[in-house]
Amino acid sequence: MVKRELKGNLLSPLPVVLVGAMVKKRPNYLVIGYISPFDFGRYIFFSLYKKRYTSVGIHENKTFSVNVPSESLLAKTNICGTKSGRDFDKGSLFDTFFGDLKTAPMIRECPINVECEVTEILDYDPNEGIIGRVVKSYVNPECLTDEKLDMRKVRPIIWATGGDFNYYRLGERISQDGGEQDADSN
Repeated sequence: MVKRELKGNLLSPLPVVLVGAMVKKRPNYLVIGYISPFDFGRYIFFSLYKKRYTSVGIHENKTFSVNVPSESLLAKTNICGTKSGRDFDKGSLFDTFFGDLKTAPMIRECPINVECEVTEILDYDPNEGIIGRVVKSYVNPECLTDEKLDMRKVRPIIWATGGDFNYYRLGERISQDGGEQDADSN
C-alpha cells in the first residue's frame, strides 16, 4: 500500500469544548478544538494563544472549566469562537454555575462539565500549554446509560482537526465491550 503524506496533525476528530475562566469577575468562554486528557483522565491539556482574553483569567485564578457542548449549542459555540471576551460578554449566552472551585465557571446547558485546577503552564511563544488537574466532573443524568456516560446521548460537536476543518456529529457505537477492559492490563 502506498501512503500519501499530508501536512498537519491527523489525530482527528476531537470534541469541541468551551473552556471557561473568570476574567475581571465575569465568566468568559473560549472555543478549543485541540484538547487532551492524560494520566488516565486525571489531567487535561490544551494549547492557548497567549493573547487570548481567557488566558488572563486562567493566569489570575489558576483554574478553568471544560464544557462539552451538544449539537444544539452550535450557534452559541460559534459565537464564542468568533468574538473576543474583550468586546462581547460571552457569559451572557449561558446559565453559569460553579462547583468546588469558585473561579471556574461552567455552562449548565452543556451536558458535560469538568472543573480544573492549573498545575502547570508551559511557555512556547506565542502559545502556552495549560495543564489542569481534574477536580470534579459533572454530567446531565439523561446522558447516562446504566449509570455510565453515553456519548451518543451527549451529542458532542466533533471537529475534524486534520482534515477539512469542519464540524461533524458522533457516529454509531461499533463495540459493546470496548470500555470494560482494565487499563492496567494493557
